Amino acid sequence: MRVFGFLSIIICFSFVVLSAQSTVITFSAANTVTWEIVTPDSIHIQNVTQGVDTTLRGVASFDLNSMTTVDESWGATPEKFAMSNNYPNGFTDKTDFVVNLPDNDELTIQVFNILGRRIAQMKMLLASGEHVFTFEGSGLANGVYFVRASNSRQVTAIKILKAGEPTGSINAIKYRGAGGGMTPILQKSDAIAGDMYHFTVYADGYIPQRIENQEPQGGENYHFDLMPVPPPEDFTSNWRGFNLLGKFTLEWSNQGYVEDDFEMISELGFNFVRLPIDYRTYTQEDDWLTFDEEGLSQIDDAVAWGQKYNIHVSINLHRAPGYGVNPPQKPLPPEQDVSLWEDESAQQAFAAHWRMFAERYKSIPRKDLSFNLVNEPAHVDGESYVNAVLPAIQAIREVSPNRIIISDAVEWGNAPVDEILDYGVVMSPHFYQPMQLTHYKAGWIDGADGWPEPTWPPVLMPRYLYGASKAPWNTPIEINGKFVRGTTITFHVQQVSVSADFRMQLNGQTFFQKNFQPGPGEGEWKEVVYRSEWDIYQNIYDRDYGAELPGDGDKLAIRIFGGDWMTFSELRIEPPQGSEAPTVNLHPGISDWGVPQAQYRLDKDGALVVTQPPEGFEDKFIMNGFLQQWIDLKWDDVPVHVGEWGVYNKTPHDVTLAFMENRLKAMQAAGLGWALWNFRGSFGILDSGREDVEYEDYRGHKLDRKMLQLLQAY
Repeated sequence: MRVFGFLSIIICFSFVVLSAQSTVITFSAANTVTWEIVTPDSIHIQNVTQGVDTTLRGVASFDLNSMTTVDESWGATPEKFAMSNNYPNGFTDKTDFVVNLPDNDELTIQVFNILGRRIAQMKMLLASGEHVFTFEGSGLANGVYFVRASNSRQVTAIKILKAGEPTGSINAIKYRGAGGGMTPILQKSDAIAGDMYHFTVYADGYIPQRIENQEPQGGENYHFDLMPVPPPEDFTSNWRGFNLLGKFTLEWSNQGYVEDDFEMISELGFNFVRLPIDYRTYTQEDDWLTFDEEGLSQIDDAVAWGQKYNIHVSINLHRAPGYGVNPPQKPLPPEQDVSLWEDESAQQAFAAHWRMFAERYKSIPRKDLSFNLVNEPAHVDGESYVNAVLPAIQAIREVSPNRIIISDAVEWGNAPVDEILDYGVVMSPHFYQPMQLTHYKAGWIDGADGWPEPTWPPVLMPRYLYGASKAPWNTPIEINGKFVRGTTITFHVQQVSVSADFRMQLNGQTFFQKNFQPGPGEGEWKEVVYRSEWDIYQNIYDRDYGAELPGDGDKLAIRIFGGDWMTFSELRIEPPQGSEAPTVNLHPGISDWGVPQAQYRLDKDGALVVTQPPEGFEDKFIMNGFLQQWIDLKWDDVPVHVGEWGVYNKTPHDVTLAFMENRLKAMQAAGLGWALWNFRGSFGILDSGREDVEYEDYRGHKLDRKMLQLLQAY
């Protein structure tokens, strides 16, 4: 059976035992991006047939035959000035809140947007007590707003979330009265078969979801897949398109651009292209400050076609003077084989290139063209990065003060650069997580041909086990569950570095031990890997090791007691013949270096659940951990655009589409635009070379219609 991480924990957050005649219905909810359980703030139940409704708070079950009461947390005689949280939060049209006045006083209610502009205001002289207000905000755009309440002596405020685009034109505060309560109560005693219901769930930070026209009889569970409220949109949010590789590298991709690509991209409904360019394709071979007009004219063509077909063009130096994420196939001249982060001549050349582009395209409107400084900076700290690129930013703005400038994230597109944010740039992460899925069998990634075939959703388990020399990463895999005598535990070892004292234990007792000692010549390994820079062996084993459990137990631990590190591609748990327990095949889905192992629970149906991630690495053990840092930036009004993402053509197509759908949902929930790598080619929708796709002809190309439709849907 398939086993995955957080998907296995979507359960009802309230369990109710139902009899055959039960009239109880239950509700559950989950984040549709991360699959984590969501506990709603409230569930609005409408009996459309009888014209009555109620709102549940703090419970997730409802008896169709019972009256519903609401636990009011606000007292009749307030002792202090206070304002409640609003509900629903994540409202579409209107939301309610309560203000407590301890004395007769003038009350002022104001609503502001995130920039501090006042949206609505109300002033009233009110008696002491509890007062209920409704803010009708159908005219507001999606985003964060603030409600401020003040009397003659105090001020308080709450943050509210508007979900979705404007549905009307009203932005007003309305007084609903004193002590009236915030929730209507369902007044009925008997459910009538055939009554029609609407159910709406509200949860802080999520767009409300409604299930309509239901005829519950009792015993049903209504599940809501909730989409997080996206941050406010910026000018990059609707950029969706592709990378075009016409000048990607001097050696093998320097044919220039094709007008048909721009026409097809526009025809298919996309509006953005990123041009990753090798500076050597438009400069003389031995002089990076002498520009070649023939090479530059090909970039001119792309900019012109972008304007013709209403596509925003972003020029990116994939290989810049002094830096390229990929080593060049042809050796660089000695004076060009220097570091952009350290060498002043490289920094001057880098600034000169961007000044040239700024001058060349000075007349091109901001909406049509942007500059993406340098692709995937790696092994550079924020201060050094800013020092290297700031002269280029200044050169661009001296010529084109309003030109959009994009900065790739550091650490190969994975980490924000806080130091660059003061310069008003767009941040651009690249989404290739998990690499074992997106780059499966990619020839330019060491070891990718030995990775296990990917699945989606991934098992949230690191593929590395570390020994004592890598402390504090040397935590064991710990799995709690019911393990019976005769169960076979099989561990498929991929690579071992230096040495590893490998052990498997049940309830603290070792039942399998092996000392791995990779070395030269023949052995039980399949391939000798000698690392001359460290004078060590890191051999490829690619084989199973394991044993049967000698008894029953409830805690399985797998670890390296001494040594360096090893990787594995599968942990297989096979109960003895005749057992009703399922066979479990776990393929680790976290490929990052330096992530310790976690603690897990193996459920009776074979589902693996993370129970305790290692401290400091919690984001690695949730589906959306990597994305959250970019969502946080968006909420801080920093424009963010995903410059690269996608899946190489060796990953099974069904897995590719499942992964892409989830990531598209995640980017939509984060308000992020994106550019797939690439349009035509191994990551693209045209001529991808996938062997498990039923292509259709499109203007002389092989079109992956399923992938196209997925991209168009988001």
